[in-house]
Amino acid sequence: MSDGPVLDTDAAPAASASGAPLSGLPRPVVLVAHGSPDPRSPEAVRAIARAARAHVGFLEFNEPHPVEVLTGLADKGFAEAVALPLLLTDAYHSRTDLPEVAKRAQAERPGFTVGVGRPVGDLSLAKPLVRGLPEGTDGLVVCAAGTRVDEGRAHVADVAAEAGRLLGVPAGPGFASGPGPTAGETVAALRAQGARRVAAVCYFIAPGLLCDKAIESAREAGAVHVGEPLGTAPELIDLIAKHAAAV
Repeated sequence: MSDGPVLDTDAAPAASASGAPLSGLPRPVVLVAHGSPDPRSPEAVRAIARAARAHVGFLEFNEPHPVEVLTGLADKGFAEAVALPLLLTDAYHSRTDLPEVAKRAQAERPGFTVGVGRPVGDLSLAKPLVRGLPEGTDGLVVCAAGTRVDEGRAHVADVAAEAGRLLGVPAGPGFASGPGPTAGETVAALRAQGARRVAAVCYFIAPGLLCDKAIESAREAGAVHVGEPLGTAPELIDLIAKHAAAV
């Protein structure tokens, strides 16, 4: 998808004569991001929303809040919407915060329906992670935020394995927080196995404090190249559309 404008709901009918939401309108998609005190993060998230032709709300630090976005859509006449977590792993925010967002929006606007989607992490995102890596890369650490949810860490490990397979080099995950190896520890392990040109790639939606922490850890351990977060990678935009359609 191209980098188009965020869906313009101002052109939508306000409501039926009875005041009830109108049916038959396209379901708008609201990307629900965690938010960050780092201004680079919401800027990147808003760019993703434009590329995906979606709305966006932030759980913390940034505005607007997703409940505000959803109730605003209801007020413009939409009968339903999709709340999609702009998250890569199925952890606390997708399991707890997002259902609460949907519940609050529906309670505040009776008759309005909010479908809740799944996180957008997928093995297909290994492809943009390895795109453009320098020749001679002989080891790879896939940096991620970290989570205490076992399934979330296992997912990052699977993405690292797929990225290593695509590149034909040994690879492993490195976490900025929580259990599991840090990015630096994974770089050190790869170097101990004989790798000399280890690259660190960022399995993050957007730049931010945790991404910087993982990158610093990898560099201190000897990583010779650092990639960028996913941002508006076409594979991520495609996944957003697929996950929204599946709700």
